[in-house]
Amino acid sequence: MSDATYTVVEAVERPPESLVEEFRGLASSDVHEAMGKRGAMSPEITPATGNVALCGTAVTVSLPPGDNAGVHLASSIADPGDVLVVEAETDRAATWGELTTRNAMNAGIEGVVSGGNVRDVDGIDELGFAVFSRSVGQNGAVKQRPGSVNVPVGVGGVVVTPGDLVIGDADGVTVVPRERAAAVLEAAREKEAAEAELRRRMDEGEELPDLIGVGDLLEGDDVERVRGPVDYAGNRAEGG
Repeated sequence: MSDATYTVVEAVERPPESLVEEFRGLASSDVHEAMGKRGAMSPEITPATGNVALCGTAVTVSLPPGDNAGVHLASSIADPGDVLVVEAETDRAATWGELTTRNAMNAGIEGVVSGGNVRDVDGIDELGFAVFSRSVGQNGAVKQRPGSVNVPVGVGGVVVTPGDLVIGDADGVTVVPRERAAAVLEAAREKEAAEAELRRRMDEGEELPDLIGVGDLLEGDDVERVRGPVDYAGNRAEGG
């Protein structure tokens, strides 16, 4: 058995490119809902740049504290259209910056989602590259340990496996397990169609609470309906 500390896997099993393209343009929220409200990274993973459109296959990186050599290795392994998903134990050293962005764009990489911090965000923004991160900070990193590439990682409360689909937009990042991608796509399309029908009916004058059944909740045994108004100011005075 190997005594190696780090693992670098060079090959990734990816979903068909045509399937990935079918996800492009879908909202991260719709994809999340289509999976039974799963796959959404926590709100701490936010856009670090103005360009937030992101759709691609995950190439994962797990970085040692304070070291970002692994992102360079991952960039050399990634295929065009891939998204680098970076696991970091600290946000005190930059996991990504402007020079890594230029290199990634030359390789056709779609974007980056980092559980650590990124820097040079003005320069990255000018390049039009999509980056999501837990924080932004100027602290530098060393490049002394390779980290692990293409192993399961945890970012934003979600386990990401190499080859999973990553969808990002202004609302956040959603991850779709590779083996579920086709079924999730179908469910997301159905949700899109259902919401389009809701919009059509609202435009014709119907009210959303009636369309989604929220009004029926008022008839429950756990609801006391009071014909108001209620003098809350008087209640406060009486209570001292």
